[in-house]
Amino acid sequence: MAADHSETMAKPKAANSITIKLMVNKRSGKIMYAEAGKDFVDLLFSFLVLPTGSIAKQALVSKTTKEEDQAKVGCITNLYKSVESLSASLMKSDKTVLLDPKVVSTTYNNDILRIESPSPATPPKYYVCSNASNSYYSGGYYISTHNLSTQSGTVTCSCGNSVNREVKLVDKVPVPVLPTGFVKKSANFVITDDLNIIPVNSTATIVQLWNKLDVKEPTELEERNGTVGANEVMGLLKAAMVSNTALNDVFKAQPKYSATMDMDTTGISLQELLIKLLTEGQKNRSNSKIAN
Repeated sequence: MAADHSETMAKPKAANSITIKLMVNKRSGKIMYAEAGKDFVDLLFSFLVLPTGSIAKQALVSKTTKEEDQAKVGCITNLYKSVESLSASLMKSDKTVLLDPKVVSTTYNNDILRIESPSPATPPKYYVCSNASNSYYSGGYYISTHNLSTQSGTVTCSCGNSVNREVKLVDKVPVPVLPTGFVKKSANFVITDDLNIIPVNSTATIVQLWNKLDVKEPTELEERNGTVGANEVMGLLKAAMVSNTALNDVFKAQPKYSATMDMDTTGISLQELLIKLLTEGQKNRSNSKIAN
């Protein structure tokens, strides 16, 4: 929607990546906002599905000072380490419930964020007795009704025989429902630097945003393509927890938060991944304070 489309970021599109439009101020190089569709917005909304969603809401959205927000976020690491070091004899439940929680969603899944679809339920087996096809005499009547059980050899049919012959149901196997995400495919959005997501209903939406961002003329902006791969996903998640300038932190030429920086996530749990992200964020803030 900007007037100048001459400059693009020549960045190859990785497998399973998302392409978004970054609207950049020509003079300052600052990313003012992004334009994107369903895929990118679904990704951002999925951050709220993660176990730290309620903590992030209280710690990062609250109207407190920056130092207080940082302190709240930093306590997550202390909680995690407390559970790690706590003796199993004091735990009523397994530690993995807290240290490695499973994130399951029927709406959205993402391999990078370890959001999984629920595993299909194993259908139960049914058993009848070996005499189930015959009637039997009881109480002066011939009875053709036999008992059905989900256990083999542990119960006795009303005819007196053991229930141990498996039978197959002829019902059709239900077709699994594939995840469809959170927002409609036809919707378009603008995303501000602080991850405020605004639906684009008309040109007026963009004009209002320009006024809010003090953009006088559309020629002040240029459009660049941004690729959202695994590194950017991790960077966005980290920035969403500790920053109010997520787009610039992740997509500028020298990003502040990059998953390639000591971010080997192979084989670690989701909770450990989140702790690592927060720890890296704290290091960045400490280095920034020293530099200032």
